Amino acid sequence: MIARGGRGFVGAGALASVVALPFAVYVSVALAGLTVFLAAIFRDPKRDVGRHIVAAADGVVREADPERGFVSTYLALRNVHVTRAPVEGVVESVVRSQGKHLPAFSKRSPQNERVEIKMRTDMGGVTVVEMTGAIARRIVPYVAEGQKLSKGEKISLIRFGSRVDLHLPPERARIVVAKGQRLRAGETTIAEVRDGIVE
Repeated sequence: MIARGGRGFVGAGALASVVALPFAVYVSVALAGLTVFLAAIFRDPKRDVGRHIVAAADGVVREADPERGFVSTYLALRNVHVTRAPVEGVVESVVRSQGKHLPAFSKRSPQNERVEIKMRTDMGGVTVVEMTGAIARRIVPYVAEGQKLSKGEKISLIRFGSRVDLHLPPERARIVVAKGQRLRAGETTIAEVRDGIVE
């Protein structure tokens, strides 16, 4: 399945490949290769929702700070770019902020264009901050203020590589992942609730 927000790119690549075929075979083949690449980037595989508090994004943990209840994930081009709700809750706000397009792994990436999705949950406030990168130029939110979300539900598509920061209430969440660990959105458990369990 191709993610909503990426289907137009894949469709345009496929159409261009077909149109170019009678005129330039090599160009058509190159466009077909580009289409396959885009289909891989914008893939949207089915996920079985994990236990406790789950990862919001696929990728590698670039920072995990239990004292702040903070987990930052770097998404490479090869990762799935559909993000998911880490817990059940209600969307309080979806705010897009303009900014730069620095590499997502840069220390200055917090200056990049971003979308902040704030949620009200049983464990307190949870915020998912999605940042663009040098290649990623657009974030396509799937959610709106007031919307109820199930854990693992799709919340956005980030076009190409980027970064996702997750802020959890540190007094309630116990981080169980470490820097360098690979995550799968909606499946990998990243934290547990200190005085209970979110199944």
